[in-house]
Amino acid sequence: MLGRRGAGWPSSSKPARAVDPPPPTVVTDGGQEAAVSQFVAQLDEAARKRLDSMNQRLRWLEQQMEMLEAEVGKACTAD
Repeated sequence: MLGRRGAGWPSSSKPARAVDPPPPTVVTDGGQEAAVSQFVAQLDEAARKRLDSMNQRLRWLEQQMEMLEAEVGKACTAD
């Protein structure tokens, strides 16, 4: 029994050739199909742009706060 092949084993001695599967895809909100890597790259770029925009806004707000703090400090010392 040890030398026998099981009923479900392939009968050919050649291994099957590996076929590269197509890249995984996703469907966007707009209904477009895109490769996952492309989708992630676009998402990353959009996130970086939003973070940059928020960072610029935060810097501007910090400058405004510093100006207000300076004005309040002047007003308090003038009294």
